Amino acid sequence: MPDHLIAYGWDDRIATLYSLVDIPGHRPARVIRTDRGSSLAVSDVGTIRATPYSLASRRHGVEGAVATGDWVALLDDPVEGWVVVSVLPRRSELSRLDPEPGAAAQQVLAANVDVVAVVIPLDRPASAARVERFAAVAWESGAIPAVILTKADLATDLATTQAAVEAAAPGLDVVVTCATTGQGVDDVAALTVPSRTLALLGPSGAGKSTLVNCLVGDDVQQTGDVRDGDHRGRHTTTARELIPIPGGGVLLDTPGVRSLGLWDVEAGLSEAFPEIDELAAACKFRDCAHEAEPQCAVQEAIATGVLEERRFASYRKLEREMARLHQTVADQRARNRAWGRSFKQVKNDLKRRDPRRGGK
Repeated sequence: MPDHLIAYGWDDRIATLYSLVDIPGHRPARVIRTDRGSSLAVSDVGTIRATPYSLASRRHGVEGAVATGDWVALLDDPVEGWVVVSVLPRRSELSRLDPEPGAAAQQVLAANVDVVAVVIPLDRPASAARVERFAAVAWESGAIPAVILTKADLATDLATTQAAVEAAAPGLDVVVTCATTGQGVDDVAALTVPSRTLALLGPSGAGKSTLVNCLVGDDVQQTGDVRDGDHRGRHTTTARELIPIPGGGVLLDTPGVRSLGLWDVEAGLSEAFPEIDELAAACKFRDCAHEAEPQCAVQEAIATGVLEERRFASYRKLEREMARLHQTVADQRARNRAWGRSFKQVKNDLKRRDPRRGGK
């Protein structure tokens, strides 16, 4: 296999999966960037612009969006050019609720990621609730979650902030970095061993692109200043893109995330709040709502200071958000079924009234 595919994470596991693709003449490739209607992929014959929405794609069963990080099979169709004809099973999937207004659908931010690093800039207050939300999404992806604190030189109280982040993300490695001094860059590089993919997830202006440039050793990503008033950044990264690191490993830089709506993160919530599940197991009632029930271990832990009330409130908020999502999805499916039945009824009525079919 050419070195340029190995640089994007090719290994024996991927090779085994491709051996099961029964499409003559296909080319193995990894999607390194997705744009509207097409994908940029690195293959054994170089970088190729391909579409996953072609007739040839549908003939081979490819439906839905292809995500950055996907391993795919490409075919050079004589009519449609390079097309995606197979998407290999994903080992992980970093997702959120589609931010489009009114949407109740999954948006896959990245596929086949090994580590998801939540990037938190230290030049602004760190929200514990935001850390917990991002950690739940990272856990749910199936990848290993971690936290990267950037701009350590601009922190007003680094020790206190770091302790607060560690409390909001129990069990996660927290790496403190500073691009200007190089602090922590080697620790981040250690997360990106050969064939491993590291995704950076955080708000605009968090220093993700600057960190990428430090790891790559070149200005491969454009960087920009943050606003003086609120320290929010402008979007300098406009698409999710895979970038190989010299010496091995792959980085996935993402545009700044303004909102991270939850999409089906039950397992992620349990991982992000492990102490609450552990306490709940000791409640008197199996279906305890942790409100006013007698002998509720969760409420007892809050009363005695073992469990922070703010953290439980954050957990409850995310639970309610998930419940609303499930209801919205169920309502949407019910509407779709009703529309389908109505359309079928109208179609049958038209057939019965068609004189060519013997209707009246």
